[in-house]
Amino acid sequence: MRVENKENVARMSMRCMQGSRTSGNRYLRRIMSVLTDYIAILLAEKSAMWVTALLVDAGRYERLASSYTYFWIPVIFILFYSRSNIYHMRPILDKIRDIFYCTCNGLVVSLLFLYFAHKNIVDNAVFPVAFAVCAFGLGYAIRYVYWRCLKSWHLLYEPVILIGAGKTAEKALRFYEQDLGYRYDVLGLMEDFPERSTVAEKYPVLGGMWDAGRIVQETGVKTVVITAPGLAKEQLQKLISQVQPHVRNISFVPDLLGTQVMGVEANVFFTEEMLVLKLRNNLARRKNIFVKRVFDLLLSAVILLPVLAIMLGVAVAIRCESKGPVFFNARRIGKHGREFLCYKFRSMYMNADEILESYLTENAEARAEWNEFQKLKGYDPRVTKVGRIIRRTSLDELPQILNVLLGNMSLVGPRPYLPREKEKMGSHFDTICMTTPGITGLWQVSGRSDVAFAGRLHLDEWYVHNWSVWVDVMCLFKTVKIVVFGKGAY
Repeated sequence: MRVENKENVARMSMRCMQGSRTSGNRYLRRIMSVLTDYIAILLAEKSAMWVTALLVDAGRYERLASSYTYFWIPVIFILFYSRSNIYHMRPILDKIRDIFYCTCNGLVVSLLFLYFAHKNIVDNAVFPVAFAVCAFGLGYAIRYVYWRCLKSWHLLYEPVILIGAGKTAEKALRFYEQDLGYRYDVLGLMEDFPERSTVAEKYPVLGGMWDAGRIVQETGVKTVVITAPGLAKEQLQKLISQVQPHVRNISFVPDLLGTQVMGVEANVFFTEEMLVLKLRNNLARRKNIFVKRVFDLLLSAVILLPVLAIMLGVAVAIRCESKGPVFFNARRIGKHGREFLCYKFRSMYMNADEILESYLTENAEARAEWNEFQKLKGYDPRVTKVGRIIRRTSLDELPQILNVLLGNMSLVGPRPYLPREKEKMGSHFDTICMTTPGITGLWQVSGRSDVAFAGRLHLDEWYVHNWSVWVDVMCLFKTVKIVVFGKGAY
């Protein structure tokens, strides 16, 4: 084993050196990111000026001088971006949030700058509004394409070594592989018991945990991730002390798995050598409740007209295929445990309960599946032909936009549970019912019908503990992707 580990270390050292030459170092990564931002801002300016010339008398507006277009305004934005952490390896959700705030600040400062520079292009509201829309729209679109290309083509990756190869390492690796904010090239692992690890089957084992200092120094890697939350405090301190002199960055997973983590504020009591974590109950704050409600109303108002047109077509199709009402209004558990009518398009026959009971009696496998998921995956005898189509595309849930407008549902939130599921929710009930249920949520973007009932409860409770506007934005984007491909819908 020792010979094999030495060979792995030598091979990883060579990969680390080659990776630095071919993929670029941290300076090249930052230069490419700044260049991408510069292009996005420049295109936003040009697009805004084109819209202004199109909608307003172009003769009244002089085009911005080259120094403003190509230098001063981009510099203002890039200064704000550089002061944040968007050029570092971070979760994509955090980057999206920081880009939003930096773009807001950049817009305010650049428009004030143009106003005091006596540029009459800001005397009318058209250019500022167009510039704001383009700065956000093009900014996110261009960055997404850039991040996606780097991830797909395996470019500008940062070599890393993982210390610890248990279940935590599996979760961390899965996140690094899926999240666009990270481009980590895992060179290998350090684990004392690799024979117990499935991660060790995928990556080379470089040695044991306590060889970390020597191995990190020999490979030349500058980023280390410690995925061993079970280490005692003294062991963790010893491990960090061994590694820290040889690297630029150390990340470690604390023993807080399952605890509220979004919005955690870290305070250092330096005279006492103490770290204090401050947790906020986000959905218990009136400001956040107001923000979530305004977010729901604004977005619902924007999508209402196209949704109504689609709903009309679906309603006609349902009435043409089977007898009965177009809508299926079922009672669901809402905020504070109060029941409400949840609107959906009818996708089943009117005697669906009788059909289900007969089918489950005759099919033991279907009965076991129903007991675990509270749904039937694949064939469901209760569902009509039109129902199969609208379920696969999630069109059956479109009427719930009316629930959002009425205030008893949200665009994003926990799953709307049935009253008969209250007892099965157990201790999760009080937490989940702190907020309104959602048309979509973590339960949907994490597998929808592929997630067992207990898994849905865990996801919904995590959502309530860790809510933020950016979690809602992420869920909505992922929902669109899942609906298009129909993953997990039955």
